[in-house]
Amino acid sequence: MTNIFRHERKIFVLFVVAAIIIFSGLGFRDAWPPDEPRFALVAKEMVTSGQWLIPMRGGEIYPDKPPVFMWGIALFYVLTGSLSVAMLLPNAIASLITLTVTYRLSRALADERTAMLSMLLLLLSPQFLIQAKFAQIDALVACFIWVGIYGFIRHFCIAESWRCYFIAWGAMGLGIITKGVGFLPIFILVPLSFLAFKKQLPTTRWKKRALLGPLIMLSVVLVWLGPVLYLGAYQQDPKIQQYLSNILLKQTAQRYANAWHHIEPWYYYIFEVIPLFWFPVLVVLVFKSKNIKRVLNDNPAYLALTVWAILVVAFFSFSPGKRGVYVLPALPAVAMISGLLLSRSGISKAIGNFARSVTLVISLVVFITGTVLLLNEKTASSLILRFHSDLSTITKLGAICLLIGMMGLVTQFLNLSRHLVLWLVIITVIPSTMGVWILNEIRTPSQLLVRAQTQMSILSTSIGNMDVGIVDVKEQYLLYSPFPLAHFGYHTEKERENGTAWAWLKARPARFLLAPKDYLFQCVDLEKALSLGFAHRDEWLLISSDAAYATCKLPSDAPVYR
Repeated sequence: MTNIFRHERKIFVLFVVAAIIIFSGLGFRDAWPPDEPRFALVAKEMVTSGQWLIPMRGGEIYPDKPPVFMWGIALFYVLTGSLSVAMLLPNAIASLITLTVTYRLSRALADERTAMLSMLLLLLSPQFLIQAKFAQIDALVACFIWVGIYGFIRHFCIAESWRCYFIAWGAMGLGIITKGVGFLPIFILVPLSFLAFKKQLPTTRWKKRALLGPLIMLSVVLVWLGPVLYLGAYQQDPKIQQYLSNILLKQTAQRYANAWHHIEPWYYYIFEVIPLFWFPVLVVLVFKSKNIKRVLNDNPAYLALTVWAILVVAFFSFSPGKRGVYVLPALPAVAMISGLLLSRSGISKAIGNFARSVTLVISLVVFITGTVLLLNEKTASSLILRFHSDLSTITKLGAICLLIGMMGLVTQFLNLSRHLVLWLVIITVIPSTMGVWILNEIRTPSQLLVRAQTQMSILSTSIGNMDVGIVDVKEQYLLYSPFPLAHFGYHTEKERENGTAWAWLKARPARFLLAPKDYLFQCVDLEKALSLGFAHRDEWLLISSDAAYATCKLPSDAPVYR
């Protein structure tokens, strides 16, 4: 009874620590580029327009992703009234669910100790933590994928459960309308069917009713896709047809087979992503490599998870377009395998010393960085110039680094488990609260937009009738602008955008245009432009209508969005 109570207390503490780490910093910062302002803007427009079916940004259809992630942000925006809180909640909740599923599946397949170690290894993994604390789409889709894996493993490896089996297919449907790769749990049916054929798993769980699974997945997808297909195919809406072509073909099959950006070599994940971002689980695999074959042979479900993780990494490696976050769904499976190895063979002194060495080096580096930022004027000056910041911001960051480094060094005197947990809390909670609060002004264009508003009020006598446009638009400018902004499309060719912006600027007085200096805007007298300073490494110009030339030969037929 005492052991059970001790285990329950440890589990409770671990979940509380995980929640503190994941949820800390909510509301301390706004959406940061490159991806967060896009999703936040789409969600905000859903709430303000009342149109949730088709994702829109700045009045223009956003064609790259299905809407589920933005629905999550929009829902929490309605509930909380704070976009800075709402944008982080879907991933925070999804990551806590992923940890819970990892714990429950590990406990069902092995034991309590294995479950706790698997959960801790996942929580220590940089890729998991980064995605849990940022408003990108991958943590949510990874959660749906992992729920799918949980359902299949429960049904085929633990105890027959058609409820879990059908939940797996439903989760895949949600994953697909979150991001196209939500179908990845299907890959685990390959090793599971092979193991059943080899009589290492029960064969009685493959029945005719299993064919209902794909229908459930399709039904979930059609909840959203059905109305969109109706608008495109039946009502022949050309914008919806273009959206469907993009989301169903260009952003899926074409992006996988013939990617046009993020081009990386086939070994990108193996040598550049996994060693750094899966570091803790990889260390265990290396130190316990002699036991891997024996442990996997004794545990068919873990063998299936191993094959599935390899298939996921291979699947993304075959595509020329790669981003590190793509392989995130496989990380919980590898954490489970590492947790089992660690549980079966014990935490050796070598692993303990290595873990302490890594945390010691990181703490020392952070401590030295803080010291340099506070005492080295040359370094501080170069950072001020590079990031267009000020001395007080650099000083505050230096003090925070010094605090984190000192506290990290103090934890070295605790036993290994307490040291790792407390060190992880320090290294994540302080930066995600105090750190992001200080960096927020640098990471958003709010100050630049306020300067623009001040200058326009000086130049114009009729603020109420003032129009402002922007070229080379990024979502953060639309999201943080204190005044309405016109833009000319995210995918408009530069010459066409330039000509349309000139025509719009010249059409009436009291119009202003925001443009990056390196955009090299044509058909206006740039000598009359006013520099607003820097934001996101670009110097921005304010161009008034009286700077527009009388004529311009560039095409001017692009749409204008507000």
